[in-house]
Amino acid sequence: MAALMVLVETLYFASLRQNYSHSSNTISELGETGAPRAGQVAFGFFLPVGVMVWLALGLVYRGASDRYVTTALIALSSLGVGYMVAVFFPCDPGAPLFGSWRTQVHNLAGFIDYVGTGIGFLIISRYFTRQRLTIHAFAFLVAGGLVLVCMVLLSFPAAFPIRGAIQRIAEILQFVGVFFVCYLVPKQSPDTVLEPTKEE
Repeated sequence: MAALMVLVETLYFASLRQNYSHSSNTISELGETGAPRAGQVAFGFFLPVGVMVWLALGLVYRGASDRYVTTALIALSSLGVGYMVAVFFPCDPGAPLFGSWRTQVHNLAGFIDYVGTGIGFLIISRYFTRQRLTIHAFAFLVAGGLVLVCMVLLSFPAAFPIRGAIQRIAEILQFVGVFFVCYLVPKQSPDTVLEPTKEE
């Protein structure tokens, strides 16, 4: 539901903005300071998405019985942090790398969002490796690496002309990845989990 909301509401609010480009403009700019529908974006888009991400991960966390899973779920909850902080700390117009203190808080949350999700995927990859689910492990390893690469690219001013596209790639990876974490992890029976050895 959160992924669907991001898709639909991004397209909807973008359609109401003149000269908005999905290739160059970030999702945060839909709710930037001074935007005509900033309040609607914050409380009708960012807030429910953040809550739903936390709820989904929280439900899986309650049944987690492996330290890799619990650690991964905590890291993945940073996706919700990015959206929740954006509600109360909108970016400056144009979403600059440096700006007002609100923008700095906003950008810090974005950094936590991407780094946390990337690391979360790498940890869950390790979990599936221990479960001998090689394809799952490889998929999350790639997803984690790509999210971290996207985060690095977004920090370069030279990437601004395509940062909207980069962000959307990262968002797809994040939401699809979190969906599959929530879908696949509960399917693994607790009695099949291998306890970490002392060497690990």
